Amino acid sequence: MSNENGFTLMETLVALVVFAFISIMAGQGLSGAFKVKEQVESQIKKHEQLIVMMKYLKNDCEMMVNNLDERFPPPFIKGNKYVWLVRHYSGSEGNGWQLVGYTLENHSLKRYVTEIISLKQDATAVYSQVIKDPDLGLASSKVSYQISQVANQDIQAIWSPLSRNIPLGLKISIYMDGIATPLSSSCLAEGLL
Repeated sequence: MSNENGFTLMETLVALVVFAFISIMAGQGLSGAFKVKEQVESQIKKHEQLIVMMKYLKNDCEMMVNNLDERFPPPFIKGNKYVWLVRHYSGSEGNGWQLVGYTLENHSLKRYVTEIISLKQDATAVYSQVIKDPDLGLASSKVSYQISQVANQDIQAIWSPLSRNIPLGLKISIYMDGIATPLSSSCLAEGLL
């Protein structure tokens, strides 16, 4: 006569092996899900930082000196390493001019700014240093924002057909590491065009 009240040792071992196999598969699935979640969160963070940088570029472009009277040197200078522009600044820190530089260093796109310069003559003097060699940078500038994992950047002025001293706006392209297509944008300076 057989005992029908419980499981045999063999049935219990088979059930434990099946349960262990299912547990291992579920653990690997959860591990993969967590890796995907981390990758997605990293991409979202990178995208948010890129949007902030593009907003800085757009704002700097819109505030760029219009130079219609051509008394100011061209407010956009591009060297091999740095791109510099002069912008009007009006805010809680004061009113005047500010030099803004963008450069790519060690796969990081950095935005440099100077203090607000209240007198046009002083701003012209500081900018004259940049015009001589834009790639030297300015000791008086500091990094205000940066994003990493940037493969390349291209910032070009859209010049007036009347003069190379009057930039009407900027064409901007930022190439991120591992992404073939750049994020591109254009903006108008001081609402010209």
